[in-house]
Amino acid sequence: MAIRTILTLDKPVLRTKAKKVSRFDAYLQRLVDDMWETMRAAPGVGLAAPQVGESIRVLVAEYEDQAVALVNPEIIKRSDDEVLGTEGCLSIPGFVGDDVPRARAVTVKARDPRGKEIRVKAEDWFARVLQHEIDHLDGVLFIDRIPKENVRRVEEDELIEEGEVEKVTTGKNGKQEKQPERNERPAASVSPSLPGKGPGGRSSSSRPSSRPSSPLTSATSAISTTSATSAVHSSSTESATAATRGGGR
Repeated sequence: MAIRTILTLDKPVLRTKAKKVSRFDAYLQRLVDDMWETMRAAPGVGLAAPQVGESIRVLVAEYEDQAVALVNPEIIKRSDDEVLGTEGCLSIPGFVGDDVPRARAVTVKARDPRGKEIRVKAEDWFARVLQHEIDHLDGVLFIDRIPKENVRRVEEDELIEEGEVEKVTTGKNGKQEKQPERNERPAASVSPSLPGKGPGGRSSSSRPSSRPSSPLTSATSAISTTSATSAVHSSSTESATAATRGGGR
């Protein structure tokens, strides 16, 4: 196994729809093994193959007592209710997105690295992680699902992990403690997006949310492929750029 480099927003592979896997061989198993090691070293709760430069439909995800390696995953069922939550991404270091809408529960059909067909039922945060990673396989990032106003720099007491954000506090004994920022709340209703717009801005939990009709929403167009930081915070280019270079894992 080997730890691979996690690519960032300026790499075109992150914006390309990944190809289906047709060969379940030793190369695929090595890739999956490397992805597990890379994800855990980051650390993160999920990783998609395009994030390590492989444009194929493979992901790994691990949350509490659940760990899955999925090949050619496909969401075959979504709950009608959606929830809003804060997400981070190892490929967008230094930034998080608030009020990212996701289905509360999903059923995913896939194959394991040996080619056996499997189904995974996930709820709450594990469902969010799987949706986040499957988006990567379609060239979609969390910034495409929210308006640019909901993308912000990581705060000093936050820690980015793939698909989630953690609050970091220092106890009386001087040890740092991490607490996942899993403050999801219901999205009252679902309404279609207007062309070129993502879901509504940050407000109360009763505001409608929606899935983007295109991978390119207002948040994406606001972020340059060469410098995510300078585009999100165009009023403070120098300080934002420094945060991007030094943030993340």
